[in-house]
Amino acid sequence: MSLKRSADWRDRAAAKLMSGVLGRAGIRGSVLVMLENLPEVAISVREAGGQVRSWHRFAREGRSASAWPPAGPFDAATLRLPKAKEELDMALHAAASVLKGGAPLWVYGANDEGAGSAGRIIESLMDPARTVASGGRCRVLEAVWSTDAPSPRGTLEEWRQSTSLEFPDGPREWISYPGVFAAGRLDAGTRALLNAVGKVPLAGRRVLDFACGSGLIGAFLSALEPTARVDFLDVDTVALAAARENVPGARVIPSDGFGALTDERYDLIVSNPPYHEGKAQTGRVVEHLVRGVPDHLEAGGSLSLVTQRRLPPSASLDSTFKTVEVLLDAGPHRVWLGKT
Repeated sequence: MSLKRSADWRDRAAAKLMSGVLGRAGIRGSVLVMLENLPEVAISVREAGGQVRSWHRFAREGRSASAWPPAGPFDAATLRLPKAKEELDMALHAAASVLKGGAPLWVYGANDEGAGSAGRIIESLMDPARTVASGGRCRVLEAVWSTDAPSPRGTLEEWRQSTSLEFPDGPREWISYPGVFAAGRLDAGTRALLNAVGKVPLAGRRVLDFACGSGLIGAFLSALEPTARVDFLDVDTVALAAARENVPGARVIPSDGFGALTDERYDLIVSNPPYHEGKAQTGRVVEHLVRGVPDHLEAGGSLSLVTQRRLPPSASLDSTFKTVEVLLDAGPHRVWLGKT
């Protein structure tokens, strides 16, 4: 399969282009590699003689992840282009807060991810960005952090977003951060799931909010039934930082799927799973969720998830659970319940 036709062609093409820039730059000193999904960029830094510190926001493939990059100062940084403009803005401020004055920052990604327009966002904080490499439908932009530039918003708390949401026990302040799904609002899929899953017995049950985002589903169920014991799992450590604020004392689990869980089991697993990874639409999360659930459900336990009507998981549900029913069929969404 060609590079451009494979599912992760953007990651591979962007990493290849960025690696070429690093090979020509002759970089020295400490380099912060930010949000990279593949090892090629870090390898290129080492081959050029630099020392690598990696920052991963997403806890994929068992790697260490955190909501904010390590403290600097660094002599240079690379940044894999995030999927949303506000997420890029936050990552740029994070980079600036740990770079030495005059240090370069390279931002790279695919053109259809917004690499061509990223320069305007970069220039709101740094010296004007210039394209230093292009090819494979990707681009690398270089900018220099100047100490004369505006002071960066250099902590996660400075990006805190607050709104008010209605819960069974009344209105509640709700916290979110850039790049977290739904940004503190009640999206249609989550609303459908909450309308349906409230019919499932919760008293005294152990519940897992899978792909929890800022924790809305689990928090709603806790408010609906205070005796339910809810854990929150997500691949995004920034989302988990929000969930920790929204549900004080809650157990949060950074994990790509069930990888961080061992022999733990739940009476109910609930989820509004994502269907996109970057630009690519994929059913990977849904498939891994459904296939992995039996190893983490108590006998007689159940899975409730909301999906888009056009992407039904009915085949995998039928092959995994003893009984499957549609709890709610509302507009573009369906809420499913699978019982072991």
